[in-house]
Amino acid sequence: MRAVMILILVLACIGCNDAASTSAGPPEAERDGGVRIVSLTPAGSKLLVDMGLGDRIVGRHNYDQVVDRSVPAVGDQGGIDYERLIGLKPTHVVTEWGARSPPTRLEDLGASQGFELVNISTLTLGEIVESARRLENVFGVGSELSSELDLVFSQRSEPRPTWGTVLLVMQTSPTVDCLGPGSAHHELLVRSGYTPAIAEGSPYVPLDAEDVLTLDPGVIVLIRPRSGKTAEGHGSAADLGVLAGLGLGAVERGRVVLIDDPLALLPSSSLLGYVRALQRGLEALGPLGSPREDTTDNGQSGPG
Repeated sequence: MRAVMILILVLACIGCNDAASTSAGPPEAERDGGVRIVSLTPAGSKLLVDMGLGDRIVGRHNYDQVVDRSVPAVGDQGGIDYERLIGLKPTHVVTEWGARSPPTRLEDLGASQGFELVNISTLTLGEIVESARRLENVFGVGSELSSELDLVFSQRSEPRPTWGTVLLVMQTSPTVDCLGPGSAHHELLVRSGYTPAIAEGSPYVPLDAEDVLTLDPGVIVLIRPRSGKTAEGHGSAADLGVLAGLGLGAVERGRVVLIDDPLALLPSSSLLGYVRALQRGLEALGPLGSPREDTTDNGQSGPG
């Protein structure tokens, strides 16, 4: 249940900004009566937009930050506005229900209203690639997105144990909520050659202060989906939250990487930008004891 609540908070954070640089424009599907997509998954929306299908989205998830705000919100996993959904006359409804089955009413409406229900999953890198491939096939687009994702996500770097362990943090107050095994972010960290501080557990791991002190990571990566544009740098005291007062070596030596990107936590094609930012930030720090540590600002500057 804790993991579910964290995931809901992540989606809420993703949708809290009014604009994003990747926003798709208002739908064009009204013009020719062609494909009309209701996307009830922010991750699916990002894939569709990057495939060139953003103008075919006529309904969106309540917390969707990718699709233009002029597109009607239809619902989320907490509930669907079925009347609005019917009124939009979709040809396809893209959803993401994880291990759960789609609502029976939604399936029944698909049969009675004649729309195709396309359920995807994007928790892991492999699932993101397969979802992209499935959407390309369903909509018959000549996109090469799935191939690009597969190429980037499958790359592996030589191990870099001298950096110390790396803790991926998405929330620092009131608890330290981290990304662990089974998440796409954890996979990208490992494939980039770095050692995760959390080696066992679930994709979303809440830690208390004692847990973090026990882990004593060599590097802390703060993933904060808050601003309207991507920024990188070191975390301020406000960014660090409870981490600021624990006396952690990573904080005291300035071995903190801040990835301030409104789509950084979205497990979708947005991870192409995230993994590049992650690799740049970690490479800039250098190994533990590196002279480059002296060039950091001890984790107290704003996003750079």
